Amino acid sequence: MSRENVELAERIMRALGRRDADELVAVADAEVEWHSFFALAEGGYRGHTGTRKYMRDLSDAFEVGVAEIDDGLGVGNTVVLVGRLRYRGKGSGVESATPTGWILKFRDGRITYFRAFRDPEHALEAVGLRE
Repeated sequence: MSRENVELAERIMRALGRRDADELVAVADAEVEWHSFFALAEGGYRGHTGTRKYMRDLSDAFEVGVAEIDDGLGVGNTVVLVGRLRYRGKGSGVESATPTGWILKFRDGRITYFRAFRDPEHALEAVGLRE
């Protein structure tokens, strides 16, 4: 199951880059939680309605926001991805890249939890892979 979850996590990251709310809702649990360092909603976004709001908020703020994944590890129902996020602000036009780590959790083939970290080491620490 871990390999399938890594593949699903990569698919989700591509859908996030496209701001494809329909695809994300299709693979998300009804109670999914999205926690992004770009999140405008305090406490993140929840559920399918929150998923759509998250995509609207990202689209309003960024012209480009693409995850480049260097490595992924699946352990049970949890996937940790590390890489970088490339983005360009809609208003400023400023382009940037930030090293990033992501944690995605799954249940029954659906995402239940997403969290992004500005430092990939923090993602690894959060799942006990680093001290």
